[in-house]
Amino acid sequence: MKKNYCFLLICILCLFGCEKSNTAFEKYSEQMFDAGFDTVITLIAYTEDEATFETYQKRAKELFMHYHQLFDRYQSYEGVQNVKTINDQAGIAPVKVDQELLKLIQLTKQYGVYSAYQYDVTYGAVFEIWHDYRNNATQNNIKQIPSMKELEQAKIHTGWEHVIIDEEASTIYIDDSDASIDLGSAAKGYACEQVAKQLESEGLSHAIINAGGNVRIIGEKPDGTPWNVGIQLPSSEQNSSIANVLMDKDVSFVTSGDYQRAYEVDGKLYHHIIDPHTLMPATYMRSVTLITKDSGIADILSTTLFTMSYEQGNALLEQLKKDGMDVDAIWVFDETLDIPKNADIIKSGNYQLIVSDGIKDQVEVK
Repeated sequence: MKKNYCFLLICILCLFGCEKSNTAFEKYSEQMFDAGFDTVITLIAYTEDEATFETYQKRAKELFMHYHQLFDRYQSYEGVQNVKTINDQAGIAPVKVDQELLKLIQLTKQYGVYSAYQYDVTYGAVFEIWHDYRNNATQNNIKQIPSMKELEQAKIHTGWEHVIIDEEASTIYIDDSDASIDLGSAAKGYACEQVAKQLESEGLSHAIINAGGNVRIIGEKPDGTPWNVGIQLPSSEQNSSIANVLMDKDVSFVTSGDYQRAYEVDGKLYHHIIDPHTLMPATYMRSVTLITKDSGIADILSTTLFTMSYEQGNALLEQLKKDGMDVDAIWVFDETLDIPKNADIIKSGNYQLIVSDGIKDQVEVK
């Protein structure tokens, strides 16, 4: 499943290289290449033995596949009323959906309102155009960008007024046959959060789930030391990072960036994270990482802040904090961009970072 937002790959590192902690727990890890969401999903966990770890790993894979099918907008599955079903029935009939899909749609609407619709999953018609042009470039080497006329015509078929949510009947109806929703900017993070909660309820207490860069920590390490999360260099160098962040238990990291799901036309990069106001890929920064408890909300906010200037994004972040959310962010810029004035800049090679005050003491820049 594709995500509208391609975001920084986040590497999970242990502060100590040992495979065994100083308790009865042992460290195990498994990469799942077929757990859905068009990405590699990694589970790193400390458990009593390998058999216990394998039980959690199989359960995680099963749950991720469930959410992948539920939130998929590209493929149908037998017995599943998913996002594709809703879009296919646009202008035809309401679709009765699973409560989890209903909740995610309601959550995206809530943050759409909160951000004054800077975040808007009803832009499926616009996102689909960019998706097609990007695929044509990467698969057929036909490198073009859509015309503004084409994008503006698609924008006519956007807006929450076209999405009718009947909570009591558990139905979703899109009243415009040319409109669609795209939950790619929230689906993987939401799934990661739900999987983590379920594994915790089944007894897993020391682990990290890394769903293609959507990172969710479960508990602390058995020896009580913090996890060390590395944030990737905003480039194709997958194993290079620009900073490490020490983190305690139960927190999520989600990054949106311009360096994945992108293609070039005449030397200019066009990535997948579209600003709903300009209808073009956002160009304010190279990446932004959101750090907060809930992975689904972090996923939504990382996309939202990436399509805002630093000043706008920081203002939204401060409002969220006033409303009671424990949330921080790391913005990454380079020399090709306008660096925000009056911001506390931390340099890392050719990059400049702005780090929220709440986590400055936990960030180690390389």
